[in-house]
Amino acid sequence: MDVILHNDDVIKGVEEARIFAEEALRGALHGKVERLTRVEVWVADENGPRAGPDDKRCAMEAHPRGRRPVGVRHHADDVKAAIKGAARKLARALERELR
Repeated sequence: MDVILHNDDVIKGVEEARIFAEEALRGALHGKVERLTRVEVWVADENGPRAGPDDKRCAMEAHPRGRRPVGVRHHADDVKAAIKGAARKLARALERELR
């Protein structure tokens, strides 16, 4: 499974975020990883340089082999929390899709 990270200009530490996303996905997806070709991850700060509650967004789209893509989105106060929340949501969505 490839993890492809897309980010806006406000998010710093892109490589760290990609590694964190890959680890969060592997932890959340357990036995589903081998059934996926890739997961695309988009992280963004919706308020830009202004602070605000739940202003970090993470969207994920998993591409299971032979099936349609599955996408989710999660908002949180920081990038790591947004990634973790999206990974958990993606695991639940894939569970339903891959039954």
